[in-house]
Amino acid sequence: MPQPRGARIGVHDPYRMKGSVNVGRRIPHADKVPADEPNRTDILITLHRFELAGVEIDDRAVEIATKLTRWHIANAEKRDRINAEEVAARVAAAAERECWVYYIRCGRLIKIGMTTNLASRFSSIRPNEVLAIEEGGLEREVAMHQRFAELRAGGEYFHPGPALQQHILALRDELGAPNWTASVVPDGDDWFPGDSSVSAAT
Repeated sequence: MPQPRGARIGVHDPYRMKGSVNVGRRIPHADKVPADEPNRTDILITLHRFELAGVEIDDRAVEIATKLTRWHIANAEKRDRINAEEVAARVAAAAERECWVYYIRCGRLIKIGMTTNLASRFSSIRPNEVLAIEEGGLEREVAMHQRFAELRAGGEYFHPGPALQQHILALRDELGAPNWTASVVPDGDDWFPGDSSVSAAT
């Protein structure tokens, strides 16, 4: 009856110690780099790579490895700092972009949404009427969704209850009625004729 094979001892050399003069040591050349050196581990790795490339590890090699390692680390930190600054700049630029909260009529419902590009957004939605537009971002949009939650029909669409209609009228009184016709698909209804009354069906 065949016996189960024992565990195979691999010949893989993860630390690439074959041919090294430091075989048997846990960390090659550990005695050549001071223990209090902040970049000690990285310098030892560089020294080991030198050795694999056939470089004799003497005091001069240690000096070069130390300088090279410190240079690499400094440049990596510089790149990280530049990347962080670029990300911060992009976030700041996005915050400065104009954002708009819009109230548009789509059939018998009112959509409350937010965009940084009204023309593009309305081109994709094709509203029947643009009721009001105010400056504001996601925070303002969410606040309006919560304020009129009882009127929500689904998603960003709301029934035209009196509270929402009065809010739109107040915006139109304060900011003026939107003079927006691009991408609008009139259907014969005009919910705020002259803003003198609310004509939306309730």
